[in-house]
Amino acid sequence: MLEIDGLSRHYGDVRAVDNVTLSIEKGAFVGVIGRSGAGKSTLLRMINRLTEPTAGAVRWDGTAVSALGGSGLHQWRRRCAMIFQQFNLIGRLDVLDNVLIGRLGHTSAWRAFPRLWSRADREMAFSALEMLDLAPFASNRADDLSGGQQQRVAICRALVQEPEIILADEPVASLDPRNAKVVMDALARINRHFGITVLVNLHSLDLARAYCGRVVGMAQGRLVFDGAPDALTEAAARELYGMEAHEVLDADLGPTIGGSLASAMPAAA
Repeated sequence: MLEIDGLSRHYGDVRAVDNVTLSIEKGAFVGVIGRSGAGKSTLLRMINRLTEPTAGAVRWDGTAVSALGGSGLHQWRRRCAMIFQQFNLIGRLDVLDNVLIGRLGHTSAWRAFPRLWSRADREMAFSALEMLDLAPFASNRADDLSGGQQQRVAICRALVQEPEIILADEPVASLDPRNAKVVMDALARINRHFGITVLVNLHSLDLARAYCGRVVGMAQGRLVFDGAPDALTEAAARELYGMEAHEVLDADLGPTIGGSLASAMPAAA
């Protein structure tokens, strides 16, 4: 279980995240929604320890993540994979090598730096690419791929870390609706197939309704909503999005996306 207790991050007088408390069960698919500047990205970066909290604590299965240092912090970042809006791939490397970077936490430096990956690592990376329909692009340069394909490569890289939780920070913000759907389907499939906890920041209310079993809403750094997607009423959306509420309420992508999601899920074991 992920436990967030009174977590805050202040920049001078600005409270980017203000006293957030949450508990998230293992295997959950949780969306964090809110307008730009609500504190969503800062929250995820504090969980991964890319940003240090001003106050509060983060725990995973009882381990105080916010107190880790050295090798303990290194191991946490392997267990807690991060996916970013801008993909963070190395464009000049091929797709397979970009995915293999996710194995750095499991590989000795003398193998990793000259890219002397083991056969087992290569097979794992290729399997991840096959799962997300990217195997034909394994030898392509990463910067030759479309934005949606690059984000799926980033998801594959996170998957081969063998994480227990994936934090996805606005993974579809720079994508068109079709590619956003493909990327969200990929995250949902990984969550369902491997039982990996997924915490994803989203701006779109419809994506949250279509994919997330639980939705957490933030406004001005504070937690203002926590519940099922169906409980996201117009009034709740207006509290979350303010003047931007009409933009998220006017979109009507839910039925199309939700229908495609059901068909994309692997059969239950």
